[in-house]
Amino acid sequence: MVSVVRSAIILVLTMGLFLALSGLCYPEDESEIMSPRIRRLQERLGRAYSGTGGWPVTNFLEENNGKFPLIEDSLVTFVYHGAVGLRATVPSDINRWDTKTREMTRLGRTNLYYLTLTMPMDARIDYKFYVDRLWMLDPLNARTITGGFGDNSEFSMPDYVPPSEIAEAMFPQRGTVDVHEFTSDILPSTRKIQVYMPYGSRPDSTGVAANPGPYPVVFVQDGGEYITLASMVNVLDNIIRRGRIPPIIAVFIDPFDRNYEYWLNADYERLLIEEIMPFIRVRYDVSTRPDDTAIMGASLGGAISFMIAMNHPEIFGMCGSQSGAFEVDDGKLLMQAEESPKQLVDFYIDCGKFGDLLSENRRMQTILTEKGYRLKYQEFNEGHSWGNWRAHIDDMLVFFWGRRGER
Repeated sequence: MVSVVRSAIILVLTMGLFLALSGLCYPEDESEIMSPRIRRLQERLGRAYSGTGGWPVTNFLEENNGKFPLIEDSLVTFVYHGAVGLRATVPSDINRWDTKTREMTRLGRTNLYYLTLTMPMDARIDYKFYVDRLWMLDPLNARTITGGFGDNSEFSMPDYVPPSEIAEAMFPQRGTVDVHEFTSDILPSTRKIQVYMPYGSRPDSTGVAANPGPYPVVFVQDGGEYITLASMVNVLDNIIRRGRIPPIIAVFIDPFDRNYEYWLNADYERLLIEEIMPFIRVRYDVSTRPDDTAIMGASLGGAISFMIAMNHPEIFGMCGSQSGAFEVDDGKLLMQAEESPKQLVDFYIDCGKFGDLLSENRRMQTILTEKGYRLKYQEFNEGHSWGNWRAHIDDMLVFFWGRRGER
């Protein structure tokens, strides 16, 4: 019971933080838009009411089976079929998961409800239905994606390009993952650390590694979720195999108390540098050069990664942030970037355009650009989600270590 209550509190705090920090942006209210297919259905219903139209809703659902939500050029139409007592809404990346907006419209006297929106042609969105105060996946859409709080329905527009590099590698030259239980004295706790070793890095039967180190290394916050929700091991296998980056080691670090540790916590910074890094360097052949050492994370994980890199450019020559929560602690990171001398750190930053932390990420881009940092900055028509972040891990790693033509 205690763990359930604690999980609920963490969910509320996390969503509260996200809503408080969210800048723009999502499409304005478009409740008057009607899909052409819904309009044709409405016309068929008119004939049915007059006794000449058959079973239009049943036929409509059968005709479009496997096609929901309906995509018509730049329009997306969500459809719910069932009884609604109070209201049905579509919380999503688009409206920051607000259950009170994006209300669906009932079509005539039927039990079919719809919501049509205009979307960019390359958008990809997580969403759910909220019907009479109950969350549910879209019953008409079999496509789901796992997010930080469970499964969501998802859709993508016609120009969206799925990230092929997240698929499990189908070749034998794949890396391996070691699992460690790590106990900290600085922040008394035990957490999981997983270490990805590229193919050829381990000694063979002769005692010699095919690809000896030292290896570049990246330290990943929310490590377990980057493995399970972002498929980062698959990404590493695929882009190393394709020669887009050299073999690297990745250290996936799980938080013990995420909101506490990642909220610009100096003790977590000490834990990483004074405890975890020595632990890794004793056991693995990793480079100690700053231009071989990166740190990365998403949201609060991106914020703490940024802080650590700025404070320790003698260790980390590269930092990656996805939807970084740069406004935490009254914008301390933005002020640090603005007021401190330029550090020898390269930065990769990306962010979604829908309900994400866009304004502060744009501000950070402006600051770093004016300071003359080497920076790759990207925005995508997606939200604050693992479906967004996983699709751009390769962009980050190639920017850090890729072939000269791809950087």
